[in-house]
Amino acid sequence: MTDSFDFSDLVRPDAVPGPDPVQDDTNVLEALHMYRAAEAAMRRRTGSAMGLGDNDLLALRFILDQRAAGHPVASKDITRYLGISSASTTVLIRRLESGGFIERRENSADRRSSEIVPTQAAEGDTGPLLAVAQNHMAAATQTLTAEEARIVSRFLTTMRTTVDGIGAK
Repeated sequence: MTDSFDFSDLVRPDAVPGPDPVQDDTNVLEALHMYRAAEAAMRRRTGSAMGLGDNDLLALRFILDQRAAGHPVASKDITRYLGISSASTTVLIRRLESGGFIERRENSADRRSSEIVPTQAAEGDTGPLLAVAQNHMAAATQTLTAEEARIVSRFLTTMRTTVDGIGAK
């Protein structure tokens, strides 16, 4: 593992905001699919730069987000979030731990279980990634009017709720 990463080279030069490809509402799902594909490709490039697989990076992002929200993370939470087996989760956690991205600590509320926390290295190494991605995505949102931003936010929230409910038990 390196001390830090330069993620600026992960942004494709041709990936600048351009004219809106959605001409009417019949293209909304296609545009969403194209966005998801681009985001998945970005995740693969980022994971590759950090030496992490796709599920590893998703799990690390989940752990960091939950930590920022003040929620403890147990292995069962990762299993549920990724929709993988507990055995796969155990292997994933070991990889993240051996890579220096997470630590397992005794859960202060329930001493029988362990809590998964990101290391300083994980927070430091993903910081530049988040900053670069956030800056580029923020620039893209500046082209929206306030009303367009409200509509897009409402749509994405509805889609997230819909997707989160698919296959959930």
